[in-house]
Amino acid sequence: MSFEIDIDPKPENTYRIVVWTIGPSFERKYPRLVALDADLAVAARSANEVRLLKHRRDSHSSMAWVGRHVQRGLGILGFAPTYVRLDGARWDQRLEWIAPVLVNGPVGHHLLAVWAMNEKAQVTFKSKPPASQLHQMVRLHRTTLKKPTVVAGDFNNNPIFHRNDPNHDMLELVALLDAHDLVSAYHAFTGLEHGDPREAPTRFQVDPIGQEVGHHVDYCFVPSAWIPALRSVQIGQRDTWIKSLRFEEHVPVVVDFDLAEVREITLGMKRARR
Repeated sequence: MSFEIDIDPKPENTYRIVVWTIGPSFERKYPRLVALDADLAVAARSANEVRLLKHRRDSHSSMAWVGRHVQRGLGILGFAPTYVRLDGARWDQRLEWIAPVLVNGPVGHHLLAVWAMNEKAQVTFKSKPPASQLHQMVRLHRTTLKKPTVVAGDFNNNPIFHRNDPNHDMLELVALLDAHDLVSAYHAFTGLEHGDPREAPTRFQVDPIGQEVGHHVDYCFVPSAWIPALRSVQIGQRDTWIKSLRFEEHVPVVVDFDLAEVREITLGMKRARR
């Protein structure tokens, strides 16, 4: 199978995280994900592992998945020597599209995988005052966030969508994550502020008047202590990854860290907690 990839090859001794919300038929697009050479991939709208293996899509070492339909869930894939598993002790089904995952391998850390369905989630966490899915995530997993943790996935949000509701304000969420020493890898790498019109779009849609628009809505928040080890953040181009907005909307976000450096930083963070 031939296809174009506009992401630079992964350098040696690199820890690579990929965030990509994949359209229908994940099993058909799986080779493109594999070609990104991720160690850890967060893939919203993915099929489950049973369906992938049925189609002989088995390049990954492990997979965690939550969802109601075999073809449309939130998938987290590890590629050897990185392995993932759902953290059942911390998984709360009232947050339908938040998956707490244990990541083991050269860089061991926690992951909160995100597919922010917002009001479309069929299961919600009843809280007072009412809060968005992502705000609820920060509250529910505040203990996990004290440990080396990545929060990554499709947030379906950008400051441009602000609607005078702090529970759905992206900047409020950024501030909450910052209070836990988590920062967006893309924004740390580029030096851009959230909502800056120069942000590279990660999702493309057609607006009510028929014009195509792009917004930055997919994120990889990492411990601020990891930033010295950050080597690059690449975002796929629309023309490479999307042939028709009827079937695909998102492009991948690819985040690279120096493996030895981020591993040592993470071990230091764990030692400091003892």
